[in-house]
Amino acid sequence: MTTNDPALRQIIEAALARHPGPVADASLQLWRKLAPDLISIIGELGFDTLFARSVRLAQLEHAWIRQAGDALHGNDLFAQPQQSLQAQDAAQSSQASLLLFAIFFDLLTSLIGESLTNHLVRSAWRHEDPKLRGNNLNEE
Repeated sequence: MTTNDPALRQIIEAALARHPGPVADASLQLWRKLAPDLISIIGELGFDTLFARSVRLAQLEHAWIRQAGDALHGNDLFAQPQQSLQAQDAAQSSQASLLLFAIFFDLLTSLIGESLTNHLVRSAWRHEDPKLRGNNLNEE
């Protein structure tokens, strides 16, 4: 499963690319920026469940991604997947991170709709890419 929205895929790629250093660290920063905005809409349990489901689906293509335990929430939820990304080479880590975000956003879109998903991503990551500061994900 990958995002069908090319604009959203570009936003994920651009946000990951704007962070120097390992992809695992960039991913963690992006998840930490995204979580509070989403938790305000779908709750902590909703976010944790959606993230866990995304990791499980990403494991279909990248079996090496480890899942956090069911009792973990918040930043602890990201620890095992981040360690898994750190253990891979840059190309594999980048592919898996992109896939994880894409799956997460696809699932979120199916729950709350494309417009609200786009708005929440834009709000959480508005400092990641100048294109995100507008109202439309597709605007240049």
